[in-house]
Amino acid sequence: MDAQKAFENFVSKTMLASSAERLITLSTNKKGQKKILEGLYHQFEGDIRDDAVRSLNYESLWDCPCYVFYHPVGFGVEFASVREAYDRLSSDDGCEVTGIYRPEARWDDEMLIEGE
Repeated sequence: MDAQKAFENFVSKTMLASSAERLITLSTNKKGQKKILEGLYHQFEGDIRDDAVRSLNYESLWDCPCYVFYHPVGFGVEFASVREAYDRLSSDDGCEVTGIYRPEARWDDEMLIEGE
């Protein structure tokens, strides 16, 4: 699965329907992707479905390959493992490592997001 398809699947399972549709539409071109990445800081969190937030237990994810959606890195940059991505971005905020969301300037509010 490529980054675009992974993003579509992720938002369709974890975001409010109207937001998911908007994000999927935006994600189809570079300009829209840039807008998504810039909005992760302050527009993303309010549209996450309550039932998609999980307890912060990353053990089952550490060795899984993942995509990172983060303005300084890019839209859907592939990493060999969640651990590698998390370690590389450990001092940054406002990023989304497939399923792990860290809001800007609120490290204590990091959340694990997964769809059913």
